[in-house]
Amino acid sequence: MTSKVKFGVRIHQGGYSYEALRQVWIDADRLGYYSATLYDLLNVPTLECWTTLSALAAETRQIRLTPLVLANLYRHPALLAKMASTLDVISGGRLELGIGAGGGEADHRASGIPYPSTAVRVEMLEEAVQIIKALWTEGEASFQGKYYSLEGAVQEPKPLQKPHPPILIGGHGETHLFRAVAQFGDICNAGFEMGLEEHRSKLNSLARHCRQYGRDPSEIEVTHNTRVVIAENSAQFDRLAAAGAANSNMSVADYKGSLKRAIAGTPEACVEQIQAYVDNGIRYFFLLFPDPISAESLELFAREVMPHFDI
Repeated sequence: MTSKVKFGVRIHQGGYSYEALRQVWIDADRLGYYSATLYDLLNVPTLECWTTLSALAAETRQIRLTPLVLANLYRHPALLAKMASTLDVISGGRLELGIGAGGGEADHRASGIPYPSTAVRVEMLEEAVQIIKALWTEGEASFQGKYYSLEGAVQEPKPLQKPHPPILIGGHGETHLFRAVAQFGDICNAGFEMGLEEHRSKLNSLARHCRQYGRDPSEIEVTHNTRVVIAENSAQFDRLAAAGAANSNMSVADYKGSLKRAIAGTPEACVEQIQAYVDNGIRYFFLLFPDPISAESLELFAREVMPHFDI
């Protein structure tokens, strides 16, 4: 696992026009953020994840393209492997393939897509990732599973990244999902605004699964998902908190209380909060800035916080 501390901009594209979304990505790319994300839902009034990522690949130059995360059942793994290798090629090798078993039951059912049990969906995910990796790395791929099969499938061009683009597996369940991560994941994305004790518990659970499959847990990069509310000074932070409270129909005190596990405050406070996670082995952060994401917030974080972790 790399020692570099990475900061990705986690973007919920609902409510954004393409033009507004494009500007956020261009700003994040210019400011040196490592990655940016979109979510994958069908039955919501927003831009579809994969199509939008493909368009944004042409608008950016360095930032990595990360679906957080694709619902496995929406796309057959052979099709997804082809889409992913194509996006990796046209983006110059910038794809992180975020995929999960699909946690949005209502979204699946509204779209007429079967939604089996968690155990079955994770089994399907495990087979899907094996197929994707085989198509990315083998000249001719065959696979016979319980849910999917291939027979002499050939996929060209291969992804630019070797041996293949990193596979981020995301979700919440330790029993089933961590089994998939331990076997096939390069990056693990689990939970939101978890405290350090919860992170330690998750890491211990993942390590147990890794031992079962003979894998070194250090090979898997574990991420932290969190909101970020950053201001140049305490007075400006109070103003941001007041605006956030008004938008959330909360008192200012309650809103500030809700940020207890977020990265919040002045740049110095944000550095201190992030350092605690870095000291505990977390080196990849997905940052959810308040909507609509402003260039000022992105720039302040990039200028005053990120250089402290430029290892």
